[in-house]
Amino acid sequence: MLVDIIREMQQREINCEVVVLTKKNNFFGDKLAKLNVKIHYSSSEKIYSFKNIVFIKSIIKNKEYNIIHTHLFAPQLFTSIASKLCFRKIPLITTEHSTSNKRRDMKVLFLLDRWMYKQYDQIIAISTATKDNLSRYLPETYSKIIVIENGIDFKQYEEATPIDRNLIISDIQDNDKIILMVAAMREQKDPETLIRASELLPSHYHILFVGEGEYFASVKAYAKKYSEQNIHFLGSRSDVPNIMKSVDVFVLSSKYEGFGLVTVEAMASGLPVLASDIPGLREVVQEVGGEVFEAGNEKVLAQKIQRIISRGIYNKDYSKKIKKFTIEHTVAKYIQLYKENLK
Repeated sequence: MLVDIIREMQQREINCEVVVLTKKNNFFGDKLAKLNVKIHYSSSEKIYSFKNIVFIKSIIKNKEYNIIHTHLFAPQLFTSIASKLCFRKIPLITTEHSTSNKRRDMKVLFLLDRWMYKQYDQIIAISTATKDNLSRYLPETYSKIIVIENGIDFKQYEEATPIDRNLIISDIQDNDKIILMVAAMREQKDPETLIRASELLPSHYHILFVGEGEYFASVKAYAKKYSEQNIHFLGSRSDVPNIMKSVDVFVLSSKYEGFGLVTVEAMASGLPVLASDIPGLREVVQEVGGEVFEAGNEKVLAQKIQRIISRGIYNKDYSKKIKKFTIEHTVAKYIQLYKENLK
């Protein structure tokens, strides 16, 4: 989404620079580079290295920026500290991407979170559920939270060309069905539920995972206990829109989620979508015509997958609803917020 945001900002003649806290596993760096945007890469291999505070401070001190906009915890924390050390008042905006995180279960980190969010002039929540959960955790943030939904480059998914299914699964047959999940391999995404569901599906149903992460090895080991021959791992891919055009159903089985942008991408591709019935994800999926299932319940998931496939042609009459989640809409809201904070 960051690549799409930068591209849209440039079309609106907004100059952007990007700070990346590590160059390790920098999957989208090449795409950013093609936009001729200035990218500041940290020399650290670890995102959470305290050296990144000095790194960010040096960037802030060397140029007059109008707005600094951060995403995710390490940039949120380190930027708030670096900004204080610079003794320079630049409007700080951050985006809250999830309804939950492990820090909120640790009392020792409560004061750190409280201080950090206090440094921000505005907080963007990517869904109403994200706003509600953050303001319950830190009530003092409520007045400066605004909901701006994530967006996608709609045409990129709607107009993508299908990839040859044999390039995805080498021994695929014409009547085989492919169920896709695109997600980072981590505990939050709960790929294990879809793996367990595989045993309850017909033998010609294949489960396809796209994505990597710290749980990648353990998830692959978990799959060996089930229908391993029908479960396939592609790792990270840059041709996700093309893959989506070549499969039959999309599933996102997260335990918690702020928004679930990938479900919107799947719907833009014309796929029927099944997602966990959880705050943040539920509202988005149901609003644009997808279905939900009880989180962690592989039996209900398997039943719904089979029911969707048995219907045959998927009703794609979602275009008007899904347009709300375009990158153009998201960036327009961002710019409006930036201008308000520059007054």
